[in-house]
Amino acid sequence: MDGAFFLWFAWMGVVITVFFLKASNKRKHLTFLLLLAICSINVEFQMMEYTVTGLFLFALIYGYNVLLTYMQVTRVYAVIIMLIVTAAYTSIELFSIYDPVFTYLYTKWSVSAILFIIIHISLHSSAERCALLLLGVLHGEVILTTLFHQMGINRVAGELASFDIVAISIMSTVVWHYFVQLTAHLEKIVRKHQERRGYS
Repeated sequence: MDGAFFLWFAWMGVVITVFFLKASNKRKHLTFLLLLAICSINVEFQMMEYTVTGLFLFALIYGYNVLLTYMQVTRVYAVIIMLIVTAAYTSIELFSIYDPVFTYLYTKWSVSAILFIIIHISLHSSAERCALLLLGVLHGEVILTTLFHQMGINRVAGELASFDIVAISIMSTVVWHYFVQLTAHLEKIVRKHQERRGYS
């Protein structure tokens, strides 16, 4: 079922922010954003000849806001990475239409893994990775919707399947970020222990 991964991870985020984070404006902000994303999942807007979801518009605004707030690389480099992610997502989706074998090979998990690898090879900041992953997929949705419209097929920009891919990729990025922090923390503990024992 399309949208299941997105809803699952979004509600996990709500539970974590409400019950495991300290009371602060940041917690309220994150909870509000996650609940707004969940509520806008079935809202649709008509923009000229195209139909877009409320979640698509919300994610587009939020993605650019995060990118401009936490961007550490140059704008040209960020645009190049975004275009690479967009091209990868769009080409895989188009191949899955024209070649039925791709439907079995390139599932949501495998597409998410490809995007995850591209973004982790290119960037170091987790905020930039998440923002460019989100924006790359959203721009790919715009291209796919435009191509489908030219073929006479009505397609909604921001389908739930695309947000499943985004959710899996971003969740993998967050898990990787905390895994790196955990290993760095354990390495510090080991060094202190070695210094106390006189090994270094």
